[in-house]
Amino acid sequence: MTYISSLLNRITMYRLALLVLLGYIIIAVIESFFGILPFNPLDIALQVLYLVIVSALLNRMFSKIFNAVINKESATITALILSLIVGPVDFSRHIVLLTLLALLATASKYILAIKKRHVFNPAALAVTLAAILGWFGASWWVGNLPLIFFTTLGGFLILAKVKRFTLVATFLVVYLIALAFSGLDVVSLLIYSPIVFFATVMLIEPLTSPVETNKQMAYAVFVAIALISFQQYLGVGYTLELALLAGNVFFYMISSPFRTTLTLKAKKKLAESTFAFYFEKDIHFDFKPGQFMHWTLPQRNSDAKGVRRYFTIASSPTEEYIMIATKIPEKDTSSFKKTLENFNNGDKIVAMDAAGEFLLPNDKSIPLTFVAGGIGITPFASMAKYLLDKKESRDIHVLYSNSRQEDIAFKDLFDEAEKVGIKTDYIITEKEGYLDEKKIKERVQDWEKRIYYISGPQPMVEIFKKMLLKMKVRGIKTDFFPGYTETHQKK
Repeated sequence: MTYISSLLNRITMYRLALLVLLGYIIIAVIESFFGILPFNPLDIALQVLYLVIVSALLNRMFSKIFNAVINKESATITALILSLIVGPVDFSRHIVLLTLLALLATASKYILAIKKRHVFNPAALAVTLAAILGWFGASWWVGNLPLIFFTTLGGFLILAKVKRFTLVATFLVVYLIALAFSGLDVVSLLIYSPIVFFATVMLIEPLTSPVETNKQMAYAVFVAIALISFQQYLGVGYTLELALLAGNVFFYMISSPFRTTLTLKAKKKLAESTFAFYFEKDIHFDFKPGQFMHWTLPQRNSDAKGVRRYFTIASSPTEEYIMIATKIPEKDTSSFKKTLENFNNGDKIVAMDAAGEFLLPNDKSIPLTFVAGGIGITPFASMAKYLLDKKESRDIHVLYSNSRQEDIAFKDLFDEAEKVGIKTDYIITEKEGYLDEKKIKERVQDWEKRIYYISGPQPMVEIFKKMLLKMKVRGIKTDFFPGYTETHQKK
């Protein structure tokens, strides 16, 4: 399990989805070759290859027409999903229809967009329109029984990466309970249908589903009820596709997602290998201290980590600019960070959807402890600046851990934040060792009465969460940065 966790930390969400879907295709070709699946393996291979190539070309064409940032992985993922839910068809007889299918899916990302964000799941919309137009709809052949073990395993890996177990669990529970009350065989439906693939790949698409837990649950319940209604009461076809498209509309209504272009105003070195980037907005949008955005930065030769990242907004909503901060090491730096490091004033980056639940409690009297590791200090910097600007005092004790003194970021800000009740302890691990239960109890006198906020690399967050649960503290909220893989262990 530790190996899987380490592997997931080292790969981006999009790259993982791409590899998992490609794995399904390879397994399907092998099973078809040996007669386990009732398909022609050549049909599968040609269909996949053609859809990937055509989708890539169409994506490049539309990105130039609409002057939009291109994401090669997104186009490939859409093509693979189409390949898994359509056909497999006789390639020579259906090449035109496959082309039109790729066209519908790709065009939907650019044409059916609000605030520069596509509203509908591209694959679901494409197969629905194709069926309505009298071509061919989705066969959902990926739901065949010989693939269920692999779609379950791959789905688990995707959910472990994107942290959307709550969304999928809520959907499955509501849907399966409703089916059970209808007298249907729930177990058989799970095994002999594409519902696992639908839930773990299409339902959770990051750009058309919520981030916040409460909204995820509402979205999951809505899609489950829509699916049951279409299947059991309305008697319409294309039920999975229509339920998902209805859910996409519901998500937009409760979240109002957006896409914006930000222009670099200035950059500043905060600490050793840590830099801040200050951006001007092209549109007004609101956010809360501690929230993050989804950032896209095109690169000519992007590496395996891709062109997208999640960064916490390190500035305060009270400031006119948007600021992010990140660590950019001299060696083994991703292409994304190299490009960002070389940014000049006037250069642009695309950002989407201020979201997240790593927020200050509404009750200002609750004592808090912030535990930060390295660049995990960014959400707390946003909160500290916000409280300073609002002149709002809170009882907050910050435990900020770094390897060396030179790695400390935002020290001036947190020193000033003492005015509003924020006390900061700096832990230098190369001198003092790692922060542990003993150090917490020594530094935070009323440690058991506080709610703890933990932010940093995922391994660090997991270790501190276990430690604090064992200590039986009042409450715990967690945030993590999936791009970082530093470990945190006791010496």
